[in-house]
Amino acid sequence: MSQGGSHGPPQDHTTQTSDGWFLLSSALHSSQPSVAQIVSEWIQLENTLFCLTFWYHMGSSYSGTLQLFARSDPAEETLIFHVNNSVNSWTRFSHQVDMSKPFQLLIEAESNNNGFIAIDDISLMQGLCLENYTRGFVGCTFENGTCGWDDISVGQAQWVRRRNGTENSGPSVDNTLGTELGWYMGLEADRGEEISPATLQSLEMKQASSTCTLHFYYNIYGTDSELNVLIKDGSRITNLWWLAGNKGNLWQHGKVMIGRIPQDFALLFEASRNFNEPGYVAIDDVDFTNCSLPEPQLWCSESTFTCNNSVCVDLNHVCDFSDDCGDWSDEIHCENQGVMERCNFEHGLCSWATSDVDTPGGEWTRHKGEDVWPNHGPPRDHTLNFATGHYVVPGSHITEKGQLSEIISKTLLPSFNCTVRFFYFSLNDGSAQLTAQSRTLMSGINDKMLWIRESSNSYSWKREEITFSSSVISKVAFRYELGASQRGLVALDDISFSKECIFDPENGKLPETLPTSSPHTSLNTATTTAVKPCQDNEFFCRLSAGKVCIPATQQCDYHLNCPEGEDEDGCGPCTFETDQCLWSDISDGPAKWQRQKGASTESPEAHTTQTGFYMTVNLSLGSTQTEAKLLSPQLPPSSPYCQLLFHFPISMGSTGSLRVLMQQAEGGEAILWSRSHNTVSHWTSAHMPIGLFQQPYKIWFSSITKESGHISSTQDHVVGVDDISFMNCEAAYKPPALSSYSCTFEDGFCVWVQGAEDELDWFSWSGPTETPNTGPAGDHTTGTGKYLYIESSHPSGKGNTAQLMSLLLPPAGQQGYCFTFWYYMFGATVGSLRLFLKTVDSLDKTLVWQQSGNKGDEWLLAHSHVTLQRVHQVILEATVGGEAGDIAIDDISFIHGPCPDSDVCDFEEGSCNWKQATSDDFDWIRHSGSTANPNTGPDSDHTTNTPSGHYYFLPSSIDEQAGQKALMYSPLYPESKGFCVQFWYHMYGKGMGTLNVYQQSEDGEEVLIFSQSGDQGMFWRFAQGSLLPWVKPYRIVVEGVKAGPTIEGDMAFDDIKLTNAECMNHSFCDFESSFCHWSNVGGGVDQGDWLLGTGDSPNPNTGPTVDHTTNSSYGHYIYVDSSVGEWGDMSYLVSGVVLPSSKDHCIKFWYHMYGSHVGTLSIYISDRKSLAEGNGLEYLKWTKTGNKGDQWLEDSVTVQHEHDFWLVFVYQRGMSTGGDVALDDITILPSSCVHPISPPSDDTNMLSVGLAVGLTLLIGIIISIFLFILKRKRNSVNQSSIINNEVTNENSVFDQCDNTQHDTEQEAALDFSFFNKLYDPSTHTPEASSEA
Repeated sequence: MSQGGSHGPPQDHTTQTSDGWFLLSSALHSSQPSVAQIVSEWIQLENTLFCLTFWYHMGSSYSGTLQLFARSDPAEETLIFHVNNSVNSWTRFSHQVDMSKPFQLLIEAESNNNGFIAIDDISLMQGLCLENYTRGFVGCTFENGTCGWDDISVGQAQWVRRRNGTENSGPSVDNTLGTELGWYMGLEADRGEEISPATLQSLEMKQASSTCTLHFYYNIYGTDSELNVLIKDGSRITNLWWLAGNKGNLWQHGKVMIGRIPQDFALLFEASRNFNEPGYVAIDDVDFTNCSLPEPQLWCSESTFTCNNSVCVDLNHVCDFSDDCGDWSDEIHCENQGVMERCNFEHGLCSWATSDVDTPGGEWTRHKGEDVWPNHGPPRDHTLNFATGHYVVPGSHITEKGQLSEIISKTLLPSFNCTVRFFYFSLNDGSAQLTAQSRTLMSGINDKMLWIRESSNSYSWKREEITFSSSVISKVAFRYELGASQRGLVALDDISFSKECIFDPENGKLPETLPTSSPHTSLNTATTTAVKPCQDNEFFCRLSAGKVCIPATQQCDYHLNCPEGEDEDGCGPCTFETDQCLWSDISDGPAKWQRQKGASTESPEAHTTQTGFYMTVNLSLGSTQTEAKLLSPQLPPSSPYCQLLFHFPISMGSTGSLRVLMQQAEGGEAILWSRSHNTVSHWTSAHMPIGLFQQPYKIWFSSITKESGHISSTQDHVVGVDDISFMNCEAAYKPPALSSYSCTFEDGFCVWVQGAEDELDWFSWSGPTETPNTGPAGDHTTGTGKYLYIESSHPSGKGNTAQLMSLLLPPAGQQGYCFTFWYYMFGATVGSLRLFLKTVDSLDKTLVWQQSGNKGDEWLLAHSHVTLQRVHQVILEATVGGEAGDIAIDDISFIHGPCPDSDVCDFEEGSCNWKQATSDDFDWIRHSGSTANPNTGPDSDHTTNTPSGHYYFLPSSIDEQAGQKALMYSPLYPESKGFCVQFWYHMYGKGMGTLNVYQQSEDGEEVLIFSQSGDQGMFWRFAQGSLLPWVKPYRIVVEGVKAGPTIEGDMAFDDIKLTNAECMNHSFCDFESSFCHWSNVGGGVDQGDWLLGTGDSPNPNTGPTVDHTTNSSYGHYIYVDSSVGEWGDMSYLVSGVVLPSSKDHCIKFWYHMYGSHVGTLSIYISDRKSLAEGNGLEYLKWTKTGNKGDQWLEDSVTVQHEHDFWLVFVYQRGMSTGGDVALDDITILPSSCVHPISPPSDDTNMLSVGLAVGLTLLIGIIISIFLFILKRKRNSVNQSSIINNEVTNENSVFDQCDNTQHDTEQEAALDFSFFNKLYDPSTHTPEASSEA
């Protein structure tokens, strides 16, 4: 399981976001292929057809091979799907399944070097696959036949279904599967004598809706090749799409809108080529979208038009020359709708006229498609959708760059929210410019740009609408300006104006120049000349009492300047209580955004007033996947701190997503925000960063509804938007002082807000959380105040997230700032807490800190030095790990400058005054993220556990020689400082060398205190070394020694700390202060953690009441909480790595198993070999099951093992609560366990034995005291340890401990001690140092 990121696709397919999940097989950063398999459960189909569908994504030029098999038994597998070409996007595969006996599906992905393969959204649904039979419009993948498409060719060429073609017959692979196994339709020569194109005809189709669109893939290769798509309506044939010439040996997507066809029709694919030359023409994956006529609805909202057939249509689409109802009732009696001015050019130019600024001979002219296609216009108009319909095109005499052609509307009187709707056609016309402008002077010198054509290459008529206001008389001008390249096909059709547009019945002329003074009004002035209440550089507050004028620059500046706020009308903010504020539906399919009143039987209450209006998506009954778009009006330029605020509901029954998007300069779409799951509350608020825009822009809300079947009721599919507003967007906005973003949460959330793309909310709380045995007992600030937390118990689910977001913050400045907060992560199933920085300009989200799993029953401090020099946002994200996993935060603060120094050198701010040696062979390098070499080095640092954290590493290369070194020196420490040095190191790679750590006096005397060689696994390990009590200042020296030429030997170190306590002895743990070298597995491998406990168990009638060490309620032990999880859930406790010994090992421990539902406690040992072979729990050494009474019991286990190994305590949960199990006082001894000798029956022998044992014990005690005193003296130099404790963040069950301790004492009498292989200090020479 994986989420979007650097190791796979950037987004999943389900949610189209980086937070969604998919299955991933990745060989990135690896030189070896990766093979992954996933097998379904056994499937038994009834006697009917089923459709199997899944989506796949392959990410490099040659990512590998993806195969799908159906398996009836282990020896019988049928290959269904095979693909090995790169598809760098999510691609769907569907296959009809008809199997009578039980079977399994097996998906196998073999990822090649540095590639990946991902799959998502696997489904097996009853019925035919949708791409073969789609709502009565017959598309086809040609995998199982031609689906009714029929070759009707009469000449020498014909269409045939084929696969695995040659250079002269067809592509070698199809588009559906991308392999030679897939089928397509291709052109083939026949023996016919007539030279004519080959024709492939569809089944006869019924009426098509105005949004009906054809999709297909084509492959045109070779000279003199041509492909056309046509509509056949009785005897009439009209061209829709055409392409000629060699387009390369590749599959390409074709798309064209069919549009409204009111009668039966068929589609034709017509192709020809030169059969004397190599080449082919082929098509595949024909599909239709949004072709069915709209479905009648039970009711229509007040903001929509009700058609005669009970279909609901957006009011903006009424009388626009498009039959959106399906019965033309939205296009009749338009005068009753207030639409008076419209023109379809079927009978002339209406009131449209030429311009005075045209290039001579450049006037727009009226034509039919059958007369001017393919040289001067499209093959069909929009009104009639056939070649006999009329449209207008720019003048034919426009031939040179910069020449103009204009067509101008009738004169408009001052109007507010006037909307003009029109359709345009544009193909192969990229260098020219087509615009719509508002003209107030005859010369056009002060025209206001209303619209600029964005798409210049489509075979379809496209609909646009523009809303504008003017306080003076004006005209609308469509202008075409020729570019540098050859002119393409451009046309306009079906222009209409809304009822808000007020026209001058006299069609008066515009003034030629601006008035220089306030003219006196003459009685003879034409009635069409409007009296202006304000100056030209002012805005008239028309709704406010009296004559209120404000500077024109204050209109649409995100601030209410007029008394009634009308200067911001139509500028973006909207409550939808009176109208849509120029927000408009631009949907192509049957789903539409519409304004609706709340508190109806099938709608939620509006957010503003609970009974007011909001925008919602109206789904047609019977429709399937569809998208609805709600477009903003033109939004004014904004400040870098601008945020969009809105409220939205997504009902429980909805599937799909709500997104906010923006058009990018290069033509693509940027997803600014998305949510793909229902909202917890009825209305949820969202704060979305917009940032700096220096030019006007537009955004839109997109609701994509994905249904597996037809929608039978719209009541359960509610998606809405209300109360759109903008925060801190005015150009003059300045952010407050950094300290104002700090918060103790005593009086709410301060300036922090809930995230809206997550599933959960943060709660403000005081005292213990509601879920027992997790979360804090009080806040951090006072102990009695408030904090924020996420609730992990029902209805929260594992993997649910909650985000807490700051407002937009300014660049961090030269010194940056320290962001700190306190967090609490205690419980058996704690998830993760992550800190992100999100930039506004690029929307990049960087992980800078994270923690996961149980961190103990205490508040902990986290800090991060932020140096980001861009406007940004801080995000705290908590993830639920299970029902006992409450996570809390408190006391967030922002402090200028770096974070205060700590005892740990984490290298986040620099080298901590560590210095490079000057006479060694290489330097250690401060780094973040992955190292450059594959199969070696860390992916993140140890401090933050993120790719943005820093550490020092020694890179490897093939130019190295064995024995070459790199050294770093710490600053000098006073002789009184430190008893133990602790640090983390990373040594992963087949060519790993040796890492040595020395204690070096000021005059160069040194002692080796740590050494490790060879591959230690791909994780950070903890190490420590005891320091000598010298009388001189000293430094710590870290030395890396090369093993020889290799690129798999990158070693690293991080988080160095000197402590004034002695190094931990890990042969014994009483759990009084910590877990010692023992560790929970974490990472989602098991189902619950071992917890540190004291006194009574939180669950009644189970668990201990005292610990074993102190026999009191104040002493500590570790236990498993039986109230968490399900029957059979596992909890793993893993030791550090134990090195082999010639005298075996004895593990002694005390355990407590009391309760009515105690499960099973076991001890296993594991090693690297068994783990690599997939047998992580291969060696069972001890097990107990059931209730053993309310008592501590002792037991021991002897372990004989030839290799490094680790111990694993495993508890399997019983049937229900009442099965707590506890451990205490675990000891690992360097010898076999000594079990008591059974007493003999002879009393004399018994006495002798007793005396012998007594004397032996006495002598043993004396020797032990002597050895203890000797050992204490020797410990002034070093300590011995028999534990090598390891931890990793990988999801392996037993390679989970990230701690490794090493000791350097070699004592002949203690051959059981597991020492490091020390580096010979005689070969090491102290060196001078330089700055790191």
